[in-house]
Amino acid sequence: MTPEDNKSTTFFRFEDLRVYSKAIGFVSLLTETSSLATNEIENHYYKRFLEEATLLAFNIAEGSSKNKPSFIAQLKSAKTNIRKCVVFCAIGRQNNFLSEDREDMIRTQLMELTKMIGALIISLQRSVNVEHYEHHYHEIHETEHNNNVNFDEEMIW
Repeated sequence: MTPEDNKSTTFFRFEDLRVYSKAIGFVSLLTETSSLATNEIENHYYKRFLEEATLLAFNIAEGSSKNKPSFIAQLKSAKTNIRKCVVFCAIGRQNNFLSEDREDMIRTQLMELTKMIGALIISLQRSVNVEHYEHHYHEIHETEHNNNVNFDEEMIW
């Protein structure tokens, strides 16, 4: 079997994340929308909007290669990019760079991305807390035998 035959796995693991795919889809939606620009001001607006959307995808990709606490921090940065995109959306609507339908499409995608990133953060935080608890348990359990320490007394968080 050649590497081309095995396309179900990717070399870059972040490409398997649904939230990353959603972020790339959002960039594509904005790229399509930016083609509607009719003047230099709109072109500049879309350029800046696309930069924030792209940074959103970059933060997801970059964070996925790090440890869980760092990934959580990168995902929180991605949520900041989402909030900036919401501001761009409002500016675009206010200045008639975006139609009402296009604004609704963009906001819907931003809400979905926010929910997905929030759920991923919660999942990662839970696993970090479980790992911390298990590490702490084993650490205390080992010293319990040596120092005769009561585990219940040590587990006050």
